[in-house]
Amino acid sequence: MYNDVRWLTADDLAAELQIPKQTIYRWRVEGYGPAAHKIGRHLRFSRDDVDAWYSTLQEIVVSE
Repeated sequence: MYNDVRWLTADDLAAELQIPKQTIYRWRVEGYGPAAHKIGRHLRFSRDDVDAWYSTLQEIVVSE
């Protein structure tokens, strides 16, 4: 399962979203943002989870 997934680090995700890395960590504590996975000691975000989360944000904006 994990071998087929494209993983992003918090740095990767922060750069992609153009936000501080600390915001990614705060979102995790608050239960917001894409699903995160602990792999060993490292926090990772799957590309599919990030895309799904982003799609839900776009749906919310469009419906308002």
